[in-house]
Amino acid sequence: MFSSYITTAVRAFAKHKQHFALNVLGLSLGLAAAIMVTLFAVYEFSFDRTQPNAERVYRVHTDYRSWGLQLVGTAGTDTPFLMKQQTQVEDVLLLADADSLEFYNAPLALTVKIADRQVQLPDFYSVSNNLLDFVTLNVLSGSVQDAISLPDQLALSQSTAISLFGRTNIVGEQLNHGSGSYTVAAVFEDLPDNTHFYFQTLTALPKHADPDVHGYVYMRLAPNADAALIETELNRTFTERQQGRRKTLSLQMIPLLDVHFNSRGPFEMKQGGSKQVMWVSVALAVVLLLVASTNFINLNIAAAAKRAKEVGVRKALGASRLQLVQQFLTEAVLVASVAGLIAFALVEIALPSVNQLLNRQLSLDFSMWFLSGVIVVILLVGVLSGLYPALFISSYSAKRVLSGDLQRGKTAIWVRKLTLYLQSVLSIALIIAAVTIYKQMALVNDLEVGYGKTERLLVKDLPAELVFKTDNNRLFETIRSIPGVSQATASNTNLTVDMNGELHLTWPNGEQVEGTQPTVSTGFYAAETLGLTILAGRDFSPQYGTDWAHTDEQGITRYAILISESMMRLAGYTDPQEVIGKQATARRGRTQVNIVGVVADVKLGSAKQTQLPISFRAGVISHSSANIVVKLDGSVAASDVAQQLRTVVTEQLKLHEVSVTRIEDEYQQAHISEHRVQQLVLFFSSLAVFLTCLGVLGLASFSALRRQKEVAVRKVLGASRISIVNLLAKEYLALIVAAMVLSFPLSYWFLDGWLNHFNERITQAIWVYLFSASFVAMSTWLTVATLAFRAASIRPSLILRYE
Repeated sequence: MFSSYITTAVRAFAKHKQHFALNVLGLSLGLAAAIMVTLFAVYEFSFDRTQPNAERVYRVHTDYRSWGLQLVGTAGTDTPFLMKQQTQVEDVLLLADADSLEFYNAPLALTVKIADRQVQLPDFYSVSNNLLDFVTLNVLSGSVQDAISLPDQLALSQSTAISLFGRTNIVGEQLNHGSGSYTVAAVFEDLPDNTHFYFQTLTALPKHADPDVHGYVYMRLAPNADAALIETELNRTFTERQQGRRKTLSLQMIPLLDVHFNSRGPFEMKQGGSKQVMWVSVALAVVLLLVASTNFINLNIAAAAKRAKEVGVRKALGASRLQLVQQFLTEAVLVASVAGLIAFALVEIALPSVNQLLNRQLSLDFSMWFLSGVIVVILLVGVLSGLYPALFISSYSAKRVLSGDLQRGKTAIWVRKLTLYLQSVLSIALIIAAVTIYKQMALVNDLEVGYGKTERLLVKDLPAELVFKTDNNRLFETIRSIPGVSQATASNTNLTVDMNGELHLTWPNGEQVEGTQPTVSTGFYAAETLGLTILAGRDFSPQYGTDWAHTDEQGITRYAILISESMMRLAGYTDPQEVIGKQATARRGRTQVNIVGVVADVKLGSAKQTQLPISFRAGVISHSSANIVVKLDGSVAASDVAQQLRTVVTEQLKLHEVSVTRIEDEYQQAHISEHRVQQLVLFFSSLAVFLTCLGVLGLASFSALRRQKEVAVRKVLGASRISIVNLLAKEYLALIVAAMVLSFPLSYWFLDGWLNHFNERITQAIWVYLFSASFVAMSTWLTVATLAFRAASIRPSLILRYE
């Protein structure tokens, strides 16, 4: 019996090739989207699940939003370590950036000498000796525990060992630096991609470091501990120990399994994912699969009229309704199976592009559980999508269909129209979202941030003592001589990320500005190179030797600064010329600054962050690493300049390798989640409109067949083709108008909430809504017109000859 169903199904597919192709196309797109998003969601939720006791570990974040900043993934260690006195807290781990330890009286050498080259140890962290209780490491050789317990010992990742030595059996090798040497104690396998941890060099936390080292702090709670209660107690203790405006800060405990979704801010080991992107992808894929399934239903019902006489003959020959249902369900499952195979092929083809978009390494997993899940979904889609058409077709009366009566009840028509209505709502809403998100991201890209984003390169993470150097600094002279380079300067801050330090001044009028006041250490020609707009005064220049930071005989540090217009106004001044040449003090008079210029306000970080009063200071080394910003003149391709820049910096500073990026790309990276949402919505809205047109095609083909006699009579009475097209299309256009009533308010509500996350946002325009509805209406009309023209082109005599 089953073999006869298969044979009949294959014959039906061969006879109705167009109908079969449309069904397979729609379902394969829906299934491909579902499979792709499933891979993405499974990968995102797999982060850090292999770490020991992952479900009981929390990372402590500091909330700086009261200062106009954001939630960051680092915290001080003093309060969390005090919590170890509670029975509900089992242990606390510290993972501190080696670069930051100089602020806690425990500086570490960040560069080592290999042959004649200075090599900066990559992703270098100092850790407490309980790291292995929190992080799973596959050790290739040596002892990681020795490396994180004994002084001057290192544990290197496999890739770092190969990069430095060309091999991995390097335990016992020495790495010399200016104040001594490190000994390689262990080599561990590179960390997997699905973890938020990212380190390649590890060493022990110096015992003489200050007690409140800031870094990544992890707390492991006891089984069944109340995390909310511990967080409350953590914040109570933290607030008691703070002074001044630091009392407005707070701490948050983020579960380790959620850290990946809360690692989008600055100062992260690596940038994490976005729950918004993931859930948008999941929601759109589910909706797309539902749209594809409803299209499958509509197309099958549309084709039912063509098979009505076949059903009538089968019933006349004794076939039961159950047998007919089984036959059509078999066809539906076969179509879904073929669509599933094509969906796998589409996923394989699309994976490279998807990985590039999402910055992930997704791949098809042909494990038993995955294949079983996909097969079950395909069978469910086939059965559920095919059940209603099977019941619908099998319910035909043999007498009625053999006599040529193909009319059906109003319930079936309304069910099909309801599915098309919901598809239209979705299509209109997605197009509105795509256009609105595009406009918002265009605003973000064109937003005046106060510095130049285009035609600028950034050489990242260089030794600050070599970059911030005034005497015999041939490096910048050589960089400026590179063809295509207009100017260059040093900077300790990537303006597209966030602040690296603050400068609180006491002004000559006695004013002391409260709140967050970022400062950026730069070199000469800062305003010209960074693209700052000078409102009054001048730029830092080597012609003024006192601009550069220096300490006089009394131990007072002096240097020149540029201040933003908002800082000037907060200090009580209204005229930029008024503050030029004034002296201000900091650090209780131990620092004296000379204001040489006022610049237009500068916005640090992403468009979601608050604009703050900012200053730029010349020649101050505040961190062990620094960047070089290079302004291009546009005469030479940026990629060519970048290559020469790498060569010059590597040779001049005797470094192993350097990283050169475009500031424009860095700014894009600060908004990567929003750009991904934009591309996903654009992609899924295109598919939704396409599938909606397929649904319209199904309903219109059914309508044209059902009303073919009416069309023939109208042609005999003189109706034109265009009037017949409009006759068949108006009921679908009415559905589009009705869809506007639901899609417009829903779209406005969702998008308004999304736009509220930006400090600078667009106003939603009515033309976007009207354009979206018009586009869907036009697509629908063209789809109906394709069938209606064909129906209107058939000679009436061929339709009415038996009447």
